[in-house]
Amino acid sequence: MKERTESLQESRSKNFDLVVIGGGITGAGVAQNAAARGLSVLVIEKTDFGAGTSSKTTKLIHGGLRYLEQFHINLCRQLCEERERLKRLAPHLVKDFSFVLPFARHNTFFNFKATVGLTLYDVLTMSAGRGQSHAFLNAKKLATMAPALSTKYVGSGIKFHDAITDDTRMVLTVIKSACKKGAVAINYVEVTGFQKENGRITAVKCHDRYSGEEFVVPCKMCVNATGVWSDEVCNKLETTPKKRISPSKGTHIIVPASVFETNTALFLPTKDNRFVFVVPWQHALMIGTTDQLYKGDIDRPHASNDEINYLLSVVNSYTESHKLQASDVRGTFAGLRPLVNLAGENSDNTSSMSREHEIFQSPGGLINIAGGKLTSYRLMAEELMEKLVAKFGLQTKPANTDIEMLGGWTSKDDFLARSVAIETKAKRLSIDPATIEHLIANYGAEAQDVIDLVEQQPNLNERICANYPPIYAEVAYAVVSEMAVSLQDVLLRRTRLGLLNRRDSIAAATKVTELMAKLLNWDDARKRAEISAFEEEVTTIEGAELQPAPN
Repeated sequence: MKERTESLQESRSKNFDLVVIGGGITGAGVAQNAAARGLSVLVIEKTDFGAGTSSKTTKLIHGGLRYLEQFHINLCRQLCEERERLKRLAPHLVKDFSFVLPFARHNTFFNFKATVGLTLYDVLTMSAGRGQSHAFLNAKKLATMAPALSTKYVGSGIKFHDAITDDTRMVLTVIKSACKKGAVAINYVEVTGFQKENGRITAVKCHDRYSGEEFVVPCKMCVNATGVWSDEVCNKLETTPKKRISPSKGTHIIVPASVFETNTALFLPTKDNRFVFVVPWQHALMIGTTDQLYKGDIDRPHASNDEINYLLSVVNSYTESHKLQASDVRGTFAGLRPLVNLAGENSDNTSSMSREHEIFQSPGGLINIAGGKLTSYRLMAEELMEKLVAKFGLQTKPANTDIEMLGGWTSKDDFLARSVAIETKAKRLSIDPATIEHLIANYGAEAQDVIDLVEQQPNLNERICANYPPIYAEVAYAVVSEMAVSLQDVLLRRTRLGLLNRRDSIAAATKVTELMAKLLNWDDARKRAEISAFEEEVTTIEGAELQPAPN
């Protein structure tokens, strides 16, 4: 990824084949596909890459088990195939992950239905060429895998498999893949309008949110991949504003792994016919998610006390000895799912709305893509680009994103061999094993570049927060090589420390800011502003502040 100033300069001096608005996973996927076809591509994002929905998911690459209940069998099959493909293309970042679905006592109909559904899930997984079958767990095995579950409430369960990732690192990995193929990506650039000729968009008007500069980017095609912000972008072209997106809010909470003993992820049915995940992630437990129609400020969704208490109550309904308290919550995050509602139907029941994506052209001539899942980003991009190729009569080469390795690897063997070499050098530099594993998982082959920084400046080997693997070398790498320009970029997205533990990340904020200030030439006022904005972001919930965690 080029430096931001260089990317800005290139965007002002070039006529692009395609401008992609939106730097989340959908926009990243479109840019990667288009660049792989040989098109000149610019990606612009009004905040940071992945700062919206794409950094606030449940971090799962999954086949959509819940969609079988709605008879979306084809969608589930496609997601299973993509899950297995992404495990092959990004072996450092997408990992096999087991779940346990506990069976409540005296709920035989649900237990039977779940067993049938998981059998079908296995069939769809096996049709993808790989995968593992589910396994029945008796009470003894269930207690071994998830000791916190109470035998008073559950008597058996089923173990099944999906995959897990880091959603923001996935976004950055795909954007980097696009950039290696010639794409240009810039964060903190907002679209303010468009230029048109004969009903077609010929240029995008942009505003650099850091310098204040206004500039125009000529282009042949433009795609709106902004998710819940799709209507805002469309309405810059249309005289009569329309509502096509119904945001659904999904809230997660983070608690220490020690407060709820489990050796596996859990898939917990709720009394209101939903499911809540309990997922071991980044040395903590992530619990989520809610699913409610959202009518607030789409730029600043936060968890509410009601949502936090709801998630705690679901988990507590399955245990007697490991009851969670509000004071156990170390962090929260809330994202907005862009549910597409082209028919304009009014409904408050988000669970009944389709999770499938939509590609549509708005009256102003803008091509839009919204909806879908983290798992299906590559399929969505392929479908969109095939439509654009046909619509504009383009001659392009095949994208081949279905076989293109991610993360800087050339093959599975290359991943295995170079990972060993990276680990060997890291050990020689006294980088601890947990951090080595973390670096390879998050940066792929570029973990070598982070380690090189430690070799040049040994003091960068210090952990940012003592209980978590990220080190200060990642702060420098994020600024120099990943276009991080704010404290939130580093602590919320390049590392996930702001999500995992608000208290520890706030304590580390001053030192992180000092390092960033040296690299970005911040003055004292800017440093204070960065720390203040970060503290507000990680402590705010709707209508209140999070309770302070105990020391």
